[in-house]
Amino acid sequence: MLFSFFNMVGDPSKGFFCYAQGYTTHFFCVASFLWTTTIAFTLHRTVVEHKTDVEDLEALFHLYVWGTSLVMTIIRSIGNHHSHVGALCWAQSGRTGKAIHFITFYVPLWGAILYNGFTYFQVIRMLNNARRMAVGISGRSYEFDARADMKALNRWGYYPLILIGSWAFGTINRIHDFIEPGHKIFWLTLLDVGTAALMVIYIEVDVFSCNCFSFH
Repeated sequence: MLFSFFNMVGDPSKGFFCYAQGYTTHFFCVASFLWTTTIAFTLHRTVVEHKTDVEDLEALFHLYVWGTSLVMTIIRSIGNHHSHVGALCWAQSGRTGKAIHFITFYVPLWGAILYNGFTYFQVIRMLNNARRMAVGISGRSYEFDARADMKALNRWGYYPLILIGSWAFGTINRIHDFIEPGHKIFWLTLLDVGTAALMVIYIEVDVFSCNCFSFH
């Protein structure tokens, strides 16, 4: 929500608001995908490690998310010169700025994607093993009831794919822009902007699944 708000605040005709838009959108967007790693960590600690102390880690989660986002945003300011494209402000003019933007955004982004994917794989595998044990103990009468639960379980595996779909075209577009800065590809830019909205869907379903598990 804050990422979307500050994305609308910037005014290319005013230097201060252009800086405000560039840095705040970077800060809150990094924070948004870092929060997904805390959800994955919570699921893994609860399901795989059988820990019940995740509520005590809330302060560390905030420190990790907001602290890392702040550090990435500060590093991004090094070697950057703010400019604007249409109604949006960007801090990536020049090869140095583009390289720093990639390092401070897309590197931690794909690190989060890999971590989430590996964590969800372990969580689903653990729950599959638990289900098979329960079926073996309870007999075939339990197997029918477990099928509906497994459908919901398997949906968790799609959530990292949504995150990949949100940023795959954006990553390709940034790499292409770095290699050939004077050659813009319209359809790639269109997919970059269009698929970024999937990030909101990912966070909503991820939080919902985590809440549902906690409730049960």
